[in-house]
Amino acid sequence: MKRWLVRLFLFVLVAGATVWVWRAWTTEAVIAVTTTELAKGPLELLVTTTGRLSPITEVVVGCEVSGTVEAVLVDHNDRVTRGQALARLKPELYRAEHEQAKADLARAAAELHRLAVQAAEAQREYDRIKSLYERQVENENAYRSAEAVAKAAQAAAEAGQAVVDSAASKVRLTAYRLDRSVITSPIDGVVLDRRVDAGQTIAATLQSPALFVLAEDLSRMQLLADVSEADIGYLCPGQSVTFTVDAYRDRRFEGTVMQIRNQPRTVRDVVTYTVVVDVRNEDRLLRPGMTADVSVRIIRREDVLKIANTALRFRPPLSPDDTRALLAQVDWPPAPPPLKVAADLQATQAAGTAQTAPGDFVANPPPIDPVQATLWEYVDRRFKPRGVWTLFTDNRETAVYTGADAVGGEFVTEARKPEPGRSRLHDAIVLSRPENRVGILTRKK
Repeated sequence: MKRWLVRLFLFVLVAGATVWVWRAWTTEAVIAVTTTELAKGPLELLVTTTGRLSPITEVVVGCEVSGTVEAVLVDHNDRVTRGQALARLKPELYRAEHEQAKADLARAAAELHRLAVQAAEAQREYDRIKSLYERQVENENAYRSAEAVAKAAQAAAEAGQAVVDSAASKVRLTAYRLDRSVITSPIDGVVLDRRVDAGQTIAATLQSPALFVLAEDLSRMQLLADVSEADIGYLCPGQSVTFTVDAYRDRRFEGTVMQIRNQPRTVRDVVTYTVVVDVRNEDRLLRPGMTADVSVRIIRREDVLKIANTALRFRPPLSPDDTRALLAQVDWPPAPPPLKVAADLQATQAAGTAQTAPGDFVANPPPIDPVQATLWEYVDRRFKPRGVWTLFTDNRETAVYTGADAVGGEFVTEARKPEPGRSRLHDAIVLSRPENRVGILTRKK
């Protein structure tokens, strides 16, 4: 009897252990899901791109005459005023030409005086013979001869006057060339680049050589951002802009959209448009040519219902027919009104920011229409769809509208079915290996 009880106890023990091992190694039917909640908070729609900083007014100063540079009077970063001398060419050649022109003018003026005297004498002789001819004292041949001589003398005097005018014009031309041997600044600004040195020969034959590059005022600059055609419809003058530059990665600078140019640029089949952003640079930290990472704020809401984009992208692990059957039962709430981008623009204009538009072209962006979307809940081991309207996104979270009387909830972002032949005991044994423990620690860091 005692031996039989021992055998029964051992049988029950072995059977229990067998059942426990079988359950441990049998795959569970429960689907592991990851969820996220609807939350309220700030959200903004941004258009991101890159751009480059440049002065508002940049002038390339050249030289209209040829010659050898005698002296360079300014250097990089020097402040200059309008009319200030920047460089000087050797003036001897142009001064000699000017003196020669003045001498030619004096000679032409003396010749004109001689011709004028001859014309006056011929006219006087003509008047005397004409008087005698009228009294029939002189014959007609003498009268006609005196008339011809007077007209010829008058024509010679007029030709002499033309020579004087030509000589005077040449004097003005040589004076202009002599004056242009000194290169002056056309604006008040800063020297960005100096491309000439003393002793260098300048040949201004077919085109004017560039000697200096001047910027009018670096306390106010412009940022030229290239925006793709897919995002250009969101933009309009007056929108606020933030950007960073590599020199100051921890600092965000601000600007305002001033102009959207209509000229397209195509690079590798990508069409972009240049957006001009007005930037204040009172502290002189920004420099021309810096590359900027630009963010244009289109819409910002401080208290909006939002959810992670992974919840909107989730699709349940069901058959297509089952998924379509569930979606057919979804009731979407009434659509909210479209979002007006101009409402944010009015706040910018009220702050005193100027708005500019090219001529009569008005670039008001259209309102953003809501779009239907589906969120999925996992209740009692069943997937349940819920219809919502999406408004805008920052590429991580999306603003949604769930209805006036709708409440929040937890929505699935990921669902994972257990693999055949796997269980929690099997996973625990695999993860207990040394190489897997190292991987887990590395991922946690």
